[in-house]
Amino acid sequence: MITVRLYGLVSEYGGQRQFSFEAKTVRQALQYAADIGVDQDLLHGALIFINGSPLNGVMRLNRKLTDGDELALLSPAGGG
Repeated sequence: MITVRLYGLVSEYGGQRQFSFEAKTVRQALQYAADIGVDQDLLHGALIFINGSPLNGVMRLNRKLTDGDELALLSPAGGG
């Protein structure tokens, strides 16, 4: 089971801050979050961290998850 933590606008529009479920890839985790009501545009624009380490690159959605992983999704900050 993995734990997903939502921060910033992702949590505000997602209606919750944390949930746990089974997922084998980051893509599956994002799909599950979308299925429970988190806005897909926010999810795909989110900064992704796995166990505290940033996840970057075009293949990030294919990153495998293992039991006990923590996936954090943060909305990018903006302003000036």
